[in-house]
Order: sequence, then C-alpha cells, then structure tokens
Amino acid sequence: MKEFYQELDNFIENLEDKKNDYKVLSFVVDELGYLPDEVLNYIAKKMDIFPFSLESTIKFYPKLQKARTKNYVQICTGRNCIQPGLKEKLAELKSEVDFPIEERHCLGRCGKGSALKINEEYYSYKTLEELEKLLLNLK
Repeated sequence: MKEFYQELDNFIENLEDKKNDYKVLSFVVDELGYLPDEVLNYIAKKMDIFPFSLESTIKFYPKLQKARTKNYVQICTGRNCIQPGLKEKLAELKSEVDFPIEERHCLGRCGKGSALKINEEYYSYKTLEELEKLLLNLK
C-alpha cells in the first residue's frame, strides 16, 4: 500500500488543479477498484479539505458512489424476483454488512430467478437463507 500512496502523491502533485477531488477519487477507483476510508482520510489531509467535502463529491457522481466500498450490491425487487419477506430480510442484512445494498426495480434477469448483482457480477438465489449466506460471506 506504501507504493500506492506514493503514486497517489505523484498524481496529486502533477494535477493542474490541486483541489480537483473528482480526478483524485477517480484515480483511486481506477487503481484500487473502490474508495477505502483510510485513503479518503489521507486525500482530505493531503488536499487540505474536509472529509465531508469528499463525501459530497462521491454522492454526486454515480461512478464514485458505486465504488464507495469494496462491494456494491443491487437486489431486484421487481414482481418476478421479489420473495415474501425480502424487504424485512434486506432491512436486517443492511444493518449487518458494511457495504451498501441498493434495491432496484429490475436488473433485467427476469427469467433466471430472484436476481442480485454484486459489483459487476450477476447472481440468482432461490431462498432468503441463500441470499443471506451469500451476502454475509462477502469480503
């Protein structure tokens, strides 16, 4: 990780606009695939800005929103995918995991069973227990 911080420092130093947090955050996403909290704190200190300023930028840009954590989960709650008790199970799971779980009306996989998407991979599940096991085992 030390090498990454050196690359990040070089990237920031070579920016024309040293306060362009979007470019810096995009660089991190391109290099690491997500935005770890420790890196965000480092960037805020390095750029002499408040951490909430970075969070505002992240919330504004969908690319950064999805990369906020290592895992980004979308679960289909459309008519063909939803199972009895899914909403309650999702509320429970959201409090147990450290990544966002977004409910989507359709993921376009209606013929393949109850669908979810983890990062860029699609999955199907048959039971809520299977869904819970899958999400709780994400690292």
